[in-house]
Amino acid sequence: MILDQVKADVAAQLNDQRELGVNITAVNDVPETGPANRGLWFQIPNVTAVFADLNGSTRLSAAQNSRLSTTALNYFTRAMSVAYDHFEARYVAVQGDGVFGLFSGKGSMFRAAACAITMRTLVEDEVAPRLRKDASSCWKLTAGIGIDQGTVLVRRLGLKAVGQNEVWTDTPVNIAAKLSSLADANQIVASDRVFDQYERFSKSRRQVLLMSCDCKPKRPGARLAGQAKLWEKKPTPQGLELDFQHIHLRKDKWCDVHGAEFCEALVTGQRRGR
Repeated sequence: MILDQVKADVAAQLNDQRELGVNITAVNDVPETGPANRGLWFQIPNVTAVFADLNGSTRLSAAQNSRLSTTALNYFTRAMSVAYDHFEARYVAVQGDGVFGLFSGKGSMFRAAACAITMRTLVEDEVAPRLRKDASSCWKLTAGIGIDQGTVLVRRLGLKAVGQNEVWTDTPVNIAAKLSSLADANQIVASDRVFDQYERFSKSRRQVLLMSCDCKPKRPGARLAGQAKLWEKKPTPQGLELDFQHIHLRKDKWCDVHGAEFCEALVTGQRRGR
């Protein structure tokens, strides 16, 4: 009988896993794949996870607009993957309607922040307009982006008959995904532990990440608006089992005038002409 065979196979696999035990090895950087040894896990400290989630695709599918929803997901995942690649994410994977990237090593915090803001910018400036044009749809594609940092564990799981996939555990990936679900349309949400480190950036990086530029007037004919904080601090929502007190939200994309300069400064720590 099928059920009896499944139970027998599971019992055999669990016995095998018990004999293998768990072996955790510390590594300094995110590997492209996890270890294939069944008892071995890699443990990587100070990993920044950025999770970009496509908003509204479930509602599109429920409305039986499968062509539009699949086109939207194709455009979104491809654009986000390009951004992760340019900002040197060590590992990228599609998870449901979202794409997550992991950053580690020197400068990873800066590259992760720059990548998140760039992805938010790409959704509004490139992906959504292209979808409206190519799919002849008035549906507005938006995304939520979450950022967290911490230690992760990875290994490869699965049976040879059905393939093997990397499994990432511990806080950053899961929390970044939860934070992306809290985001409003085209909003970035960062955890307390990430944002506290952003506020300790060098002055040049802190300025371009946290403060707006002063190039936009409040209204036609008005004086320049001056700089303003780009992030809003809010209490952490209840019921999500998040282990920090506040979240930090950003709605703004890169400035159309200074965006390229600010992005470069966040990654390199230097502003041209300054």
